[in-house]
Amino acid sequence: MDDEEAELEEGESDIGETAAEAPGRVASTRTLVDIPVIPFEPPTTGSGHDIGEKQGKLRTAILERVSQNELAKFKEALKGHLVTITLGFFLWKGSTKTTNTRAVKDLDNLMKIIFDVLGKGQQGLGLLEEDSYICEVYAKKELVEDQAEEGLRIIIEEYEDEEMQKVLKEFYSKKSKVSA
Repeated sequence: MDDEEAELEEGESDIGETAAEAPGRVASTRTLVDIPVIPFEPPTTGSGHDIGEKQGKLRTAILERVSQNELAKFKEALKGHLVTITLGFFLWKGSTKTTNTRAVKDLDNLMKIIFDVLGKGQQGLGLLEEDSYICEVYAKKELVEDQAEEGLRIIIEEYEDEEMQKVLKEFYSKKSKVSA
């Protein structure tokens, strides 16, 4: 290990802050879910039309790649945990013979459908109890040469922040008492 790596481990985060400057920031520590959905054209919220249909297609694509047993294990592993979500979108760049707008899809619109499908909504898988349990997000889109390489990857890791965990648990326990 070189000196730079040693310094990073001794108190700096990956974005250049020292631990003293960001006392509540703790990096993701454990991968809980890793779902590659390839080949598949990642949907976006786009103009807002047919969002339920797009969510349904994504949900179906995930369920084709993840067994019900795995899904149940994911739900159990995620229950009550704060999370970091890493999303990779692999967009087919098309060919000179086709008009292809996949590369111009907005990252925020790609992400929105993923979050909806991970949640408890009508098309949701119920992996995340609430969107507010998402504390950190990393996302990227990149072009792929072959349409068979197009798709997405969802990685969910445990995020540790005791204060945030406490605040959310208190909030949702009060909310459930009010609605009961």
